[in-house]
Amino acid sequence: MIRLAIDTSFENLSLCITKDDSPLANYFSSSNRKNSKIIFNVIDHLLKKAKIKLEEIDVYIINCGPGSYTGVRIGMSVVKTFAQIYQKPIIPVNSLELIAGQINKNNLDFHVLLNCTRREIFYATFKTIDGHSIIKSRIFLTNLEKFLQTTNDMSVVLYRLQPEKRDPEPMFNQLKRINLDLPEPDAILLDKLGARKFLKSSFNTNLPVHPLYVKRDI
Repeated sequence: MIRLAIDTSFENLSLCITKDDSPLANYFSSSNRKNSKIIFNVIDHLLKKAKIKLEEIDVYIINCGPGSYTGVRIGMSVVKTFAQIYQKPIIPVNSLELIAGQINKNNLDFHVLLNCTRREIFYATFKTIDGHSIIKSRIFLTNLEKFLQTTNDMSVVLYRLQPEKRDPEPMFNQLKRINLDLPEPDAILLDKLGARKFLKSSFNTNLPVHPLYVKRDI
């Protein structure tokens, strides 16, 4: 089986092509270039490096969000177009599942936080079972103050979108952070999580795949 995993939700550009679970080619860039202008060139380069054609891709794996609004749309549009043309399935992995995938040795429940603006966060609760992080709640959207006030003293994994563009936020120092087992939530990790979902008997390849935009509770 040949898979193409694409992640643009974090404003990075990360892609990976695997065949029978072995990486053939991968790409990761954290530059500020516009992903929409370079993604097709990157895909073409990876296909040539892997010596395969686009129509040979069996499955597409995508980070469906939440995250950068524009970034989510870029990745989803590319994958949905290819999948429709070649009639191939899409496996969605949400951003928090991808971040949680960096943890495989924690035995306690933990929160995953995705910080997109200065103090606004998406979060969900996870548990590690047999070395895999499993989501236990829906994804919430709130601010950092409310999170610190209403959640228990549970450890967290924090991922911040472009923190260098914002002033340091001292409130993040109040979080009890978990040491990561993997250094980066990249497309190689995305591929592994997507492949694991695809192999589950409960996974339905006929369900529609949409970008995940989470709204704040009222």
